[in-house]
Amino acid sequence: MPTQLPDAHVPAQQQNETPMQVRRYPAGRALAQFAAAVFVLIIYSYPALRVRAEFGAASLPPEFAPDLSLYLNLSSIRTISPGQVLNPYYLVPVPANGTAYLKFRLGADLFSTWSKFFSGQMWLAMFLWNLLWWGLFCAVALRLFGRFLPIDSPQVGIAGLGLLMLVDIGMAKPLLTAWVHLPSLAGFQTVALQLPFMRPFTPQIPMPLLLGYLGLQMGALQEKGFRCWVGMGILQLLALLAFPYATLMMAGLTFVSVLWWMFSRRSTGAWQIPLTYGAACAIADGLLLMRGSLNIYASHSSAIHFQPRLLPHLVGGTWLLLCVLTVATVLTKSLPAEVKWPLAGLGATNVLLMLGDAVVPSTVLLLSHHAAYFAHTTVAVLIPFLASAALVRLHHQRSEMRMVISVALGVLALNGILLSLGTYHAFLPINRQQAELERLLGSWRPAEGDLFIARSQFVDDACGWVPLITKGPVLFCTDAEVMLTPPQNRDIHRFRQALYLYFSGKDSGYLQRIVTDPNPAGTLYQLGFWMEAISWSGEEKKEGLRGIKSDLMPLLERVEKHDAAASEFFRQFRRIILIDDLHDPTFFPARVGSFLKLEGEQHLDNWVLLYYVPE
Repeated sequence: MPTQLPDAHVPAQQQNETPMQVRRYPAGRALAQFAAAVFVLIIYSYPALRVRAEFGAASLPPEFAPDLSLYLNLSSIRTISPGQVLNPYYLVPVPANGTAYLKFRLGADLFSTWSKFFSGQMWLAMFLWNLLWWGLFCAVALRLFGRFLPIDSPQVGIAGLGLLMLVDIGMAKPLLTAWVHLPSLAGFQTVALQLPFMRPFTPQIPMPLLLGYLGLQMGALQEKGFRCWVGMGILQLLALLAFPYATLMMAGLTFVSVLWWMFSRRSTGAWQIPLTYGAACAIADGLLLMRGSLNIYASHSSAIHFQPRLLPHLVGGTWLLLCVLTVATVLTKSLPAEVKWPLAGLGATNVLLMLGDAVVPSTVLLLSHHAAYFAHTTVAVLIPFLASAALVRLHHQRSEMRMVISVALGVLALNGILLSLGTYHAFLPINRQQAELERLLGSWRPAEGDLFIARSQFVDDACGWVPLITKGPVLFCTDAEVMLTPPQNRDIHRFRQALYLYFSGKDSGYLQRIVTDPNPAGTLYQLGFWMEAISWSGEEKKEGLRGIKSDLMPLLERVEKHDAAASEFFRQFRRIILIDDLHDPTFFPARVGSFLKLEGEQHLDNWVLLYYVPE
């Protein structure tokens, strides 16, 4: 299809100030966009279908990104009374708005409703859920590019979709290294290098909302009236309920857009709409935020703490790329102002939020960590708009540009194929373990009163899958803490963790070595002090170490002495089932046997079930 360019005899400034016309697309263009979206869905679906073919029918969905078991457990939460839910790991009551994860769980609630239509077939529910959100993301992106790119070219829009969905920009260095070592696929077969939106729920849900909001903001600046503003208000509220950091991104891009609106000649008498919009959003969001807790667990950090020494750690290659692209967006003269300033706002907001830990401690909000979720999307949106703006000036080289775009489309498609193949192979051992665990637990029927002891060393470890398969409680799982209030974490979670650590061969001396370790980040993360582990601040890491020393170490010392509370804890259960890996065991039978009496065992593949009863 020929690329349509603006009139070369019309000055760029005049083009920018002329309202964009609504584009009407022939059927051929719609078919090309549909084919591109289908190709993306095939690329994303291949790893799951290949795992299905490898291991046969399974109820659990395969894992290709972290935190899948956490979000599935979050979606399985049961309401036991008005304002109270049941923690799925420990089966203890928790206030429905008691933690940030419980409060902002729109995605999990939607999936819970969605899965009911599939009669408990979680694999099928998750597979179609992923297709739905990936398809929605493709549709929103193609609509954004198709309507607002300054050059009316379907190839550029499809290339933008490919950059968004088939390239992990944040992993550019290992990605380029993997390309250099072709035809070997070893560089693509790593869990760190994957398709950018394989992770369900987050960022899968907030990204289509953000791109839809961006398009509505551009439309709101072009059109008179309030319809787009109403749509923006709905999207930002949905984003707040699903992933509040997306609402911050939306607020930032609107702030920059409204600043231009207020100072442009077109804003005469029209400031009432954005002012009303801002006030309405502030009231609605404020009322929602005031209900319940925003904490994962208790933090003693102040909400604002300026730490400029952290800035060198927060500034990286992706941040610098965002800065360059944002400045280029502001300086380009080929983008209409109604498009330019929302894009500039998107980039500037992402840049600032990625530096957020220098102002708001990570133990309060994890701002920089979560802002980085948006970096890929922001870069992948800015590049097509800047490339399209450059093509406006290169209209006399139309045939050469078509060839370049065609080559880019081929490279993007091949990159997606390689990442899809690599994702399947990289996660094959993890999914094999998951399939074996499901077969093991499916070979017998758990009973009421059973307690499970399972490994909790890595993200999405066995302890996260056991509650989904058996509906029974586990002794300990690190992820459980995000669905417990701070007091419950201190009194319930840490006590269970002390028992788990003792059974896995740890003692108070082990914790003492962590407290004195000059580089404790890895162990802090494994013990569930995620915020402190991720933080670049030495003070915040020390806060995590103090938590170990004050909350966890005394409990482990009591367990070592066989405190009566530990034995009493197990007596509330009829049977205790220990699940372990035969090739890489986690638990010490002698230590477990000092509290419990072994009654039998069962083997399957590389796993063993040990049946205990309280002494």
